[in-house]
Amino acid sequence: MDQAKLAASRRAAQRVTLRTVAKALGLSVTTVSRALKDGPEVNRETIDLVKKAASDLGYRPNFGGINLRTGKTHAVGVIMPFHRDGEMNIVVASLIEGFCGAIKQLGYRTTVVPQFQADDPLATVRDLVEEGTVDGVILTHTRPQDDRVKYLLEVGMPFVTFGRTELLSKHPSIDIDHEEIGAAAAARLLDAGHKAPLLVAPSSQFTYSLQFIKGWTAEFNRRNQTVPDERMFFTATTPDSGKKIAVDALAKYPGVTSAFVASDEAALGFVSGLADLGRKVGENFSILTYSGSRLHDFYNPPLSTYYFPNFVIGQRLSDLLYRSMQGEPASSLSEIVRASFVERRSEFSLR
Repeated sequence: MDQAKLAASRRAAQRVTLRTVAKALGLSVTTVSRALKDGPEVNRETIDLVKKAASDLGYRPNFGGINLRTGKTHAVGVIMPFHRDGEMNIVVASLIEGFCGAIKQLGYRTTVVPQFQADDPLATVRDLVEEGTVDGVILTHTRPQDDRVKYLLEVGMPFVTFGRTELLSKHPSIDIDHEEIGAAAAARLLDAGHKAPLLVAPSSQFTYSLQFIKGWTAEFNRRNQTVPDERMFFTATTPDSGKKIAVDALAKYPGVTSAFVASDEAALGFVSGLADLGRKVGENFSILTYSGSRLHDFYNPPLSTYYFPNFVIGQRLSDLLYRSMQGEPASSLSEIVRASFVERRSEFSLR
């Protein structure tokens, strides 16, 4: 490699990344990434060239000492979104606990990468990949046309998502059947005589929120009833947001008697808002929620919930990611699991 070009590349950046190596060689980041991992789609001459350039440039993806011959770090990355300042989402925390314990048993350590509200989600993933410090990535909070997923498919980095996308390219994922939950919640409230129940869903930018809506709407349509769009609310999955929705919605619709709040943390605030308005859960207001933790058991009264433990989701993510890193095709690495219904004392019937 030309020494003048090498010196210029060293001066251009304090940390040498995949992009640095790619620019120095006039290759794509994808080719460099695959070459460092002995990808079968890259010829041996290019692999040798890339590895020599990476060594010359001082590229050190694993600060513990990556083996440039194999490209393996024996580490995986979990992108952890923080949707509110100063608080950790306990549901995401339980998922990470399940994942870390399971992947450790397979010989991998976990790097948790925080993604704050102001961060660009794609840039967070790209930086992790270009540092070369992990062999695989876990993503949550997928979107229908998820740029992070498109990028990981392009560069050939093994990954698994908690949540589906609407991309044509298959990719490893595990998801809960949120559409089934949405339909079941609508049916349960309508069967109990509640007219025009509220739906409080997560932000509509996320695929799982749209799946809740699809199931909810389908159940109304099945009964030849119109879904009142103005009674569907989208909000952050936080107690503060849930409380505000309760206060605002009941001020606008004082006759409403039920709601499906598709987040247990938002439900916590929703119940608080109902109490401030003098409404009593299970006596004159029915509420259902969806949860990946046992938080619903600690409400007063405990809430009827569609439940699947995020701890178990974390364990399944570990298995799927390991199999993806071993080269198993994406077509065999997708799972959809069903939530169970846990009946508590948060409902009453108008029949």
